[in-house]
Amino acid sequence: MCTRPSDVTPPTISALIEALRGDHLVRIVGTRTMAARIPEAPPTARTISTKALAGLVVDPLNLIARADAGVRISDLRDHLHEGGVVWPVETLEPTGTVGGLIASGRGSAILAEDMPARRWILGATVVLTSGQVISSGGVTVKNSSGYAITHAMWGSRGRLAVLASVTIRLRHATKNDNIIPDRGCEHSQVLASECEVRAEEIPSNWGNTEWNGIAPGLPRAVSSDGTRALIGCPNIPTASSIVHRIEQAGGWASIDRPPAEAELTDSWRTLAQALDPLERLV
Repeated sequence: MCTRPSDVTPPTISALIEALRGDHLVRIVGTRTMAARIPEAPPTARTISTKALAGLVVDPLNLIARADAGVRISDLRDHLHEGGVVWPVETLEPTGTVGGLIASGRGSAILAEDMPARRWILGATVVLTSGQVISSGGVTVKNSSGYAITHAMWGSRGRLAVLASVTIRLRHATKNDNIIPDRGCEHSQVLASECEVRAEEIPSNWGNTEWNGIAPGLPRAVSSDGTRALIGCPNIPTASSIVHRIEQAGGWASIDRPPAEAELTDSWRTLAQALDPLERLV
């Protein structure tokens, strides 16, 4: 077992709980790598960062790890590499923290057989705005207690509760796990665009010729296995045209519009009302 000393101390957790108590609105942030694509919080909201939550314990023998929300994805990968294991989840955006990736819901599996990405999250510890700490899930797939809350944190954008730590499922690394560690240049060009197209189920044999026919001259970030991509577009009409072309070629695509409130499903609203009845998380 590989253990790194945790920066989390009881006073840190206590401070987090204390900060959540009160009547003010709260915005949860990490490293803010995707700040430009998230609606601004109301000016009266109090900002709480999870960056100090950086404890990490890796158990390669049992193929699990426990990571605090503030652990950087790059640090997690380095520690897993030492044990010959991998968390088969990546993001096409700038890599921030484990908590940020899960809260954004914009991660994807690195190989088609690993999909969906959320299956690699086994459990979570969250802090409610009341200060109550809840643990759900467990260290095995069959331990389904509270599993709905665990997976609901995927894509929650910090609107349900504060994600303090997660238990993640690992697998042995293989020669096909070609995770691209840094897409900095690609990211900056894509995120500088007015909007983006998120594409999935792309034929893995697509190369520059196919892409130039679909999105000529536009910046793109492509996943490690080549089946997913994020394409920067100058406007919505161009993005709509690209979506149509990708779907004609047998893929799936949607438009990531500029920052806006996401549409909430009825089940998500029900869970939000239960976990944050006063709607303080913004």
